[in-house]
Amino acid sequence: MVGYRARQLAAIRDAVAAAREVLRDNGTDDPLVFAEVFVAEGGIQVPGCPDDEAAMHTLGEQLLWALASGRCYHSEDPDLQREIDRVYNEVQWVAAQRDDKIVGFFLQLPASVKRSPAMEALGHSNNGLGPGVFRKGDIVVLQPECDGVRFIAVLEDEIEC
Repeated sequence: MVGYRARQLAAIRDAVAAAREVLRDNGTDDPLVFAEVFVAEGGIQVPGCPDDEAAMHTLGEQLLWALASGRCYHSEDPDLQREIDRVYNEVQWVAAQRDDKIVGFFLQLPASVKRSPAMEALGHSNNGLGPGVFRKGDIVVLQPECDGVRFIAVLEDEIEC
């Protein structure tokens, strides 16, 4: 599977930060608002094709259309499904930042991903809250091989010392 290049990961991370800021400033958890900012900030990237502006534009339009029409399952297009999932995950992270009881998110790997040595290592990485738990303020950009990963909210009383 083709992955994102370093500059693509950086572009996604920067666009996520900008979109999260707009949601926080506006006090909303609207996925379409997040997506509009994310697309406008250049967050849409096609794995392995950092210079394919036409493909990025098309994917951005498809994302906005899917969210506006409520069609959030596109198994026939893994790039579109990845972006839809990213939007909903990020909106969840923004909402969690308002809840003092939530301290982070646990990276839940699907069985298909667990076989990857890189993903297994990521699932066992420790960022100070325990293996596979990321702080709620972190911006986690995963490679396409991680499709299907879920983030589960972790409460402060669930952290083991």
